[in-house]
Amino acid sequence: MRRGRRIAGIILAVALLAAGLSQCVFLLRYPYFRRYAAQNGVSLREARKAWGHPDKDSEWAMGLAVEAALENWDKVSELAARDRTTEIGTYYYNLSNAMKGQLADRLMDYYQPFERGLFLPVGAHSTPFQIGCAGDVWFALGYMPLAERDAMLGMLFSPAHTGSRYLRRLAECNLVTGDLEAASKYLRILHNMRGNRQWAQDRFPGHWDPAYQLRIAEKRNLLPQLDLVHGMDQAQIALRILLGTNHTNKMALDYLLCYDLLTKDLDAFVGDYDPSLTASHLYEEAMLIFLAAKGGMTEDNLNHYHISATTLARFNRFVSIYKRDNGSGRNLTQEFGKSYWYYFYFAVKNEKE
Repeated sequence: MRRGRRIAGIILAVALLAAGLSQCVFLLRYPYFRRYAAQNGVSLREARKAWGHPDKDSEWAMGLAVEAALENWDKVSELAARDRTTEIGTYYYNLSNAMKGQLADRLMDYYQPFERGLFLPVGAHSTPFQIGCAGDVWFALGYMPLAERDAMLGMLFSPAHTGSRYLRRLAECNLVTGDLEAASKYLRILHNMRGNRQWAQDRFPGHWDPAYQLRIAEKRNLLPQLDLVHGMDQAQIALRILLGTNHTNKMALDYLLCYDLLTKDLDAFVGDYDPSLTASHLYEEAMLIFLAAKGGMTEDNLNHYHISATTLARFNRFVSIYKRDNGSGRNLTQEFGKSYWYYFYFAVKNEKE
């Protein structure tokens, strides 16, 4: 009898040890899944129930979301470099480059699913994960109505209908807009959540250090003074509202110009483009297509749009090969595959896009 109990005890101890080891292996193998679950305020068991067992793809995507929420943009860039075929990868690749002032210069170096690589769609067919990530770009741009909307939707669709990821965003949106009563409500909730006490404490009005005061001041400088009723998917209108208030919001300007270019709307691009406010070889390449089509390849125009001799020479070579091959791109890919000219003439939307 005693021997049987002893064996049963050993079996139970082994089982518990195995479960513990399994949990440790899981945490080591999928650290971002754990951290993303924590940001959403759910246990690992609840997380697996909501999102399924993680794999390398979901771990990678959650890593992007986790690091972006912490504004670790170098880490976001590092993670995004591992993938060149998904919208979420492109979205965070573009955002991390924009935060470094490199959106236009590096746009064509990566897979671009047209405008969906700039703004994740928020609608009936969007996944809860997409919705939870969609507001990151709007907060960075300074458009708080959409940043706050996406945080609220993200929290609504999260498994526990809460989470520090969304509460932090809601708190900061209201700090930026000056609604201190609403911000304090979110900060009080965060102050009572494990792992968020110090973050919340540092953001209560009256507790800001100079660096955080500067951050809030910079964000407030981006706020639009006039707003218009617009659809959830009208990114161009939102960007133009931002620029109408602050034309020096270079990030908003680059997002607008890149949106024009990814949708191949050169007329909109030329209307939005001011070469005195931003510059990139991407914009030079786009202007050359427009000028060539309109018969505007004059020295005055080339100078006005700051088109370099190097870019002009490359364009002439591209056109020469394009015409020689009757519009085929087979001899252009290697040399010009990362140019806007190649994208403009050969990129085609698939059914999903």
